[in-house]
Amino acid sequence: MGLNKTNGNMYPWVTHTWNPLAGKCLHDCSYCYMKQRFLGSLKKYQGNTRIDKNSLVDDLGINNTIFVGSATDIFGKWVPDTLINQILTHCKKYNNTYLFQSKDPGRIKQFIELLPDNSIIGTTLETNRDYEDISKAPLTSKRYKDFLLINYPRKMISIEPVLDFDLDEFFNWIKNINPNFVSIGADSKYNNLPEPNHEKIEKLVRKIQCLTEIRVKKNLGRVVKIL
Repeated sequence: MGLNKTNGNMYPWVTHTWNPLAGKCLHDCSYCYMKQRFLGSLKKYQGNTRIDKNSLVDDLGINNTIFVGSATDIFGKWVPDTLINQILTHCKKYNNTYLFQSKDPGRIKQFIELLPDNSIIGTTLETNRDYEDISKAPLTSKRYKDFLLINYPRKMISIEPVLDFDLDEFFNWIKNINPNFVSIGADSKYNNLPEPNHEKIEKLVRKIQCLTEIRVKKNLGRVVKIL
């Protein structure tokens, strides 16, 4: 599939996605876009973890902003170190800005010295609460603690899909991490997730705006007036 130009639905500030990693994502999130859209029909995201055929000869261009592994998690605990190293080595051949986002940020830390220059690292914190029945990924409390320990100049947090949260504690998590920006969005596919009410979301957005840049995704408009 190679380098794909984005349509802005995922992150409007990302120009391209590149998904060199194939195989089943073992986070198995209940709200996963890939599962919902393709219902397991894409053979690329089935079976054992592997590098997608021909990906390591893809031309990634220059001056792009590329989300690496947008359809899976290249830093998932099941992904062998050798495959991550191959992906990072290929990225370094091209002068781009790369987004590496993982629900296991502790694994990113293991590779922090190997990331290409001008990379952005991120993690997903849908809430400060540990909802164990929504995903097999590390609990949000662990993601927070692991991401907090990473000393890196360019960090972002994705709050998507936003789940019900405890306002003060959740904001303090974000404040402690001190990200360059926060992206917030809602569940787009109506998965009956435990969502906060619009007043709580508005309060969180206002508080984050006093701290750092917040990038509000269009799909948040389903649960709150776009700010």
